[in-house]
Amino acid sequence: MKHFTLLLGAAALVLAGCNQTAPATEKPAATAPVPAAAPAAAPAARPARPARPDSAAAPAAAVATAPAAPAPALHDAAPLKASFRFTPVPDPDDPAHPRTSAHLLLQGTKPLDIDLGKFASQPDVVDAAKAKLANFPAGMLMGFRSYQAATGTSADLAVLHVDGRYLRIVQRHVEETAPEAGKFETAREIPLPANTMVVAAPMAKK
Repeated sequence: MKHFTLLLGAAALVLAGCNQTAPATEKPAATAPVPAAAPAAAPAARPARPARPDSAAAPAAAVATAPAAPAPALHDAAPLKASFRFTPVPDPDDPAHPRTSAHLLLQGTKPLDIDLGKFASQPDVVDAAKAKLANFPAGMLMGFRSYQAATGTSADLAVLHVDGRYLRIVQRHVEETAPEAGKFETAREIPLPANTMVVAAPMAKK
C-alpha cells in the first residue's frame, strides 16, 4: 500500500511539471521583418507653358529681331575751300608804289570772289603762331597783315567761320606808337547754307 502511494505522488509531480509555463528567460519567437515601403515615384515634370504673347519676354524678342535704325545721314556737300588772292594794282596817288588788291575766294558748288579792299603793301598771311603772337581772334579760319613802313601802321584782317552759317570778316589798324593794338571790328558777313563746312586752302595764284 505504501508503494502504491509513492507511485501516485510521483505521477502527480510529473503532471504538475507539464502544466508549468515557460520560464521568463525564454526568448520570444522571432517576428518576420516588415518589408520597407517602396520609394514614392517622383512626380512627372510639368510641361513648359508656352509664353504668352503679352509676356515680358515678347518685347525683348521684338527688340532683338527688329532692324537697327539707320544712322543719320552726314552732310554730303563738299566743303568750301577758302583762300586769299593778292594782286598788285596801280595807285594813282603814288604811281611809284602800287597797292595790293586782296580777294577772298570760295571754291565749291557756288564759287564766290569777295573783294576785301586795297592795301598799302603785299599782305603777309599769318599762321597759328603769328596769329597768337599778334592777338588775332581765337579760332579764326585765316588772316593776314599788311604793314606800311612809311607810316608804321599795320592793317590786319581775319576771317571767322561762325556757327556754320556765315563767314565774318573783321579788320583793325595797329599803330606802332599806340600802347595797345586796336580792336577787331566786323567789316562784313557772308551768309552760307546751313551746316556748311569751310576749310582754309593754299593761297591762290595771282
